[in-house]
This record gives sequence, structure tokens and C-alpha cells, in this order.
Amino acid sequence: MTISVGMVGLGQFGQHFVQLCKAHPDVSRLALCDVRADRVAEMAKKFDIAECYDSLDAICRSDLDALVIITQPWLHFSQVMQGLEAGKHVYSAVPTVYGVDGDRLLEQCDALVEKVERTGQNYMLGETTFFRRQTMYCRERAAQGDFGEFVYRT
Repeated sequence: MTISVGMVGLGQFGQHFVQLCKAHPDVSRLALCDVRADRVAEMAKKFDIAECYDSLDAICRSDLDALVIITQPWLHFSQVMQGLEAGKHVYSAVPTVYGVDGDRLLEQCDALVEKVERTGQNYMLGETTFFRRQTMYCRERAAQGDFGEFVYRT
């Protein structure tokens, strides 16, 4: 089974996820979306991707199966909710409740759970630190033995 995916947000952090999704064996189709046309054009050319969108509204109207939200953290809640409502499975790179606390945090969590249950779509929060370039670099160097032997003491 394969899935079609739309990448929303191609900024300094988001653009690193294009290669990961493009290379995934279960991703049959990849589309790009950003409000900046120059970013979309650059990534589309670099990764040979023909399907591009200039807004979240436009990509939500597509027949893609899922969206990967990698925009500014404070936008994730509304964008995740819009994607779910549009019938898309949604992955977000940061918690949808970023930047809120107290009662507002709980309200947003409840709203997200209700939206998932009502739409039948999947929501996934990813821990993206694993995919940061500097983290990947350090893992590669550690695998090569460049840091010596790690010792852990309690």
C-alpha cells in the first residue's frame, strides 16, 4: 500500500524533509506547498516534483492522502485542524499546542482528539530533532567511531 503526500512548508527546516519523503518506498506521489513561490520552484526543480501548490487551501482541495505540516510552530494547530477537516491524514513536525498553556492547551488537545475521532483521519506528531542535519551528522560520526567510546555511569 502506498500513500500520496503533500509537504506544507519548505523553509529552512521544512526543505530537509522533501528528500526523506521522496525517498520513502511507500510514498507514491509527493506534492509541495509553500506561500513563497521561489521556495516551491527551487525544491520542485531540485527533487523533480511536478505537483505544487501555493496555499494550504489549495493543497487541502487536492486528492492527496496526507499532509506533512512543517511550517512555523505557532501555525500548526490551525493548519492541522484544516488538513484533518479536508479529509487528509496529517503529520506535524511540532506539537499542535505549541505556545499555549493552561486551559487553552487542554481545549486545543480536546479539539484535536475530537477532530480525529469525527473525521476518521490519523494525526501524527513527529519528533523532528532526529532529522536535524547536525543530529544526523553526529550519528554518522559516532557510527564511524569518531567520538571514541561512550561511557555512562550512574
